[in-house]
Amino acid sequence: MTSSEKITFKSKGIKIVGNLYLPSDFDPSKTYEGIVMTPPFPQVKDQVMGNYGPKMAERGYVALGFDWNSKGESGTYEEGFRDDENIPRKWEDLRNAISYLGSLPFVGSINGLGFCGGGGIMASTIISDLRVKAFASVSAMLATDMIQLSDMDAYKARIKAANDMRQQMFETGEAVNRDAFGYTDPDFLKKNAGAPAGTLEGYDYYGTARGGKPTYPNFTNEILADIDETAAFNLGEHYADKLLQPFCGIVGETAETAICTKAYHDRVTSEKEYHEIPGASHVGLYDIPENIAQVVDIVDGFFKKHPGPIA
Repeated sequence: MTSSEKITFKSKGIKIVGNLYLPSDFDPSKTYEGIVMTPPFPQVKDQVMGNYGPKMAERGYVALGFDWNSKGESGTYEEGFRDDENIPRKWEDLRNAISYLGSLPFVGSINGLGFCGGGGIMASTIISDLRVKAFASVSAMLATDMIQLSDMDAYKARIKAANDMRQQMFETGEAVNRDAFGYTDPDFLKKNAGAPAGTLEGYDYYGTARGGKPTYPNFTNEILADIDETAAFNLGEHYADKLLQPFCGIVGETAETAICTKAYHDRVTSEKEYHEIPGASHVGLYDIPENIAQVVDIVDGFFKKHPGPIA
């Protein structure tokens, strides 16, 4: 039976809290492949990574899920300003998570497994971090210019609003939070009755106990209101043709967001794979057991094909 340990490490002086999932019959004198996981926006370590960590440990990996700075159980750079989603800070947290895994005497090569927005964070980080020898993504937002920048007037309005919130927070010294998707609105379903299936599915996960409170008491849909300033940064998208690691993209067959992974996959020039889970949606890869089982099979097979290191 697999086990997990609560661990901590430092990222730019901030305490980061994680869960380290260990294989059954774990022996610290042996060497295991490691996996560093990055979660969907705006999740904490106990959600999707809490579903996949034990499954990857069952396959013999040491898997790490952690809370970004200012999220979940991790520390923050400034008290009162928790639930930040600053992308460059996350790049640093991921690099330090990789360093933490690399410091463990029982971890050999390290793989990356990124979910949804966490896939974008990982894609942007590992283009210059070859300690990660193979990269797999699940329901990942890997080519998001088509979403962020397709309507420049809307983009400008979002950025101006985020800039205004930053100015207000600087001048008042008080955090301003918002729910990026509106899931905390008690009338969300009424107001969005004709919304796309993906929007309603997102609410079903984040707006209910299925993926939010009270199931995960350290989780909130509310984040600092300057999020759009850095949400547009996805360097991995623009360096996909420079990616040195092999890449495996996994999406749900019916996911509206699958185009983001496909566009990224098409630009990658290293060894690559693309898989669709039949009948599955974007969120359907988060917590539906039969979908998770298929994803784990694919990810395990992919990592085993590429033992590393990067040549």
